[in-house]
Amino acid sequence: MQKDGSVPVPLVIYGVPFHNVTFGEAIDWVVDRIRSGRPANIATANLDFVTRAWSDPELQRILIDADLVLADGFPIVKLAPFFGPGLKGRVTGSDLTPMLAERAATEGFSLFGLGSAEGVAEEAMRILKERHPELKVAGVYSPPYSSLLEMDHEGILARLEQARPDILFVALGAPKQEKFISMHVRNWKIPVAMGIGASLDFLAGEQKRAPLWMRRIHLEWFWRICCNPRRLFRRYIENVRFLFSASRKMISIHYMPDRPGTAPLLDEADERQLEQWNVKLERFRGLKDEADAHEFIDRMARLAVAGSLLMDVHTVPWLNSLELGALMEVNKACRRIGRRMILYAPRPKVRQLLDTCRLYDYFHAVVRLEEVERIVNKLALHGHGGTAFREETLTLELPVELTAATLPDFRKEADLLYKELQTEGMLKSVRIDAAQLDFIDSSGLGYLISLKKAAMDKGIPLSIDHVSGKARRVFEVARVDKVLLQT
Repeated sequence: MQKDGSVPVPLVIYGVPFHNVTFGEAIDWVVDRIRSGRPANIATANLDFVTRAWSDPELQRILIDADLVLADGFPIVKLAPFFGPGLKGRVTGSDLTPMLAERAATEGFSLFGLGSAEGVAEEAMRILKERHPELKVAGVYSPPYSSLLEMDHEGILARLEQARPDILFVALGAPKQEKFISMHVRNWKIPVAMGIGASLDFLAGEQKRAPLWMRRIHLEWFWRICCNPRRLFRRYIENVRFLFSASRKMISIHYMPDRPGTAPLLDEADERQLEQWNVKLERFRGLKDEADAHEFIDRMARLAVAGSLLMDVHTVPWLNSLELGALMEVNKACRRIGRRMILYAPRPKVRQLLDTCRLYDYFHAVVRLEEVERIVNKLALHGHGGTAFREETLTLELPVELTAATLPDFRKEADLLYKELQTEGMLKSVRIDAAQLDFIDSSGLGYLISLKKAAMDKGIPLSIDHVSGKARRVFEVARVDKVLLQT
């Protein structure tokens, strides 16, 4: 943990960032974050998260954007040295939850338990209150079971607004709980929200944790399978299959011969061209340690204020987990202010690493300068989307990313024009053009579903065209592709 209370630079393992902290450091960070009042999202990620993230672009993006990602998995900890620096140890959500409750009682913070079966959250909070009489329980709620996009979000948010907890434990199961938090963390006034899976069930006694001796020798997974084989056997088999397959791929990439790429080297004329596109050039030389990584991130964040960044990596033979984490943090800083960090000329080995870890598109890796112009122009022209009305058809051009972060600005203009045309009876059809859409999350999907329902209620046909790539995969994972993309 840094002196300013910030977390270490994440270590990227199989394309997922993990912050290298102990239980004590994680708890101290939570306390500091609550005192700051800034909403935070904590994920406790294990091998199952990584397995899902490779096929679910939204989950991977949530983990990338999370404020703190804890290594809640023995395989992740053991494999970390293969990717770069080692992790300090496993930080499990099931152990962290009661630890946070104990610290909350000492600090005067309040808790809210959301999720689990009816009565479970209430019993879990009762037990925590019994252990720590000074603990403030802001409330509990177990919403009726439904899919993420069919949940009563407004009703849940109203309860949370009234309760105003300092820490929100969300026990909706992964990845539903992580997606729920991601949809709302930017707008609610809850300092810390954490997905905790079955932790409330363990506390309430609905499920029994493995004996301590089994946990110490890393056999908790075996205990859980034996306790709930119908639900967990298939999941663990998929995790093991992924682990062997992904590890084989990573070992193969690691031992690939290093060869230079074919991309042309950038000269002064290219740098002047980049300046005209408002793109700053940085030549990446690798990072020695975490202090070096922090200095690099801070310097790049300041540079990004003036424009997007082109990171020339043509001399870099490999990117370890710390270097990937630092580049990820720079890209996050760029995205927060509407910029991008673009990787230029990754060598074949690095390119294979990024592609295998599902990070090639996230970093916008390119091998030609013309691709840089295309990316920055697309962001400038289509970053916020747009609306047009012609021949009784309202066309909504989706932005490059339609997420919880970008949705408010987009829907402000879209909803205003939609309602105006609808009121005047001029609207005959709605067309949503997703040609420029690179990524969408559950907030964006929820908006499109609500728009389609509103159009159907008025008898107005609505179509969504040109959805492709990772955006289409998000539709498919959420199982709304047949509803929203049907022709």
